[in-house]
Amino acid sequence: MSRYDFTGILEWDRIEGWFNLPQAVALQKIVKSLPVGSKVVELGSYKGRSSVAIASVLPTESILYCVDHFQGSEEHTKSNLDVTNLLETFTKNIEQFGVKDKICTLAMTTTQAAAKFDPETIDLVFVDAAHDYDSVKSDLLNWYPKIKPGGFLLCDDYEVGWPGVMRAVKTMGLEGTVLAESLWMHQKPK
Repeated sequence: MSRYDFTGILEWDRIEGWFNLPQAVALQKIVKSLPVGSKVVELGSYKGRSSVAIASVLPTESILYCVDHFQGSEEHTKSNLDVTNLLETFTKNIEQFGVKDKICTLAMTTTQAAAKFDPETIDLVFVDAAHDYDSVKSDLLNWYPKIKPGGFLLCDDYEVGWPGVMRAVKTMGLEGTVLAESLWMHQKPK
């Protein structure tokens, strides 16, 4: 038996995005460790690349909430990326990879979505929405209280190329570790 499990990430490079294989494998390892019936939240889903990686290994009776306004972000506009029909593209991708039934899509801002969850009800929050300092800090402040004791907070793009992400995480004063490349993880104390 291989020591690597590529469930949900074979041929996933057909989905446009930046989430890479080492990050996917590291994130999947955490997701697979969650209990049955877990609630996982992804902030910033774009076209569904990381969503497919997460949903494909969710424990039984678990759900992934994908939060995105599906209008693109400043980073996308600066790169001249096509952000038309993002929700339609996202939906098509999660259908093609057979994970649509494990996903609840919340087409709204991360702040609007946070208001829909009670404190300490989420097992894992994956932050990968807007990357500027104020947005990331807002996401961390809004979503950290929603994580159960013993649950996980992960942030993508924790690297010098995205100073807003690094600064916001450091401002929160949370102890964490980089799992793979720029994937930062913190486990909330029990």
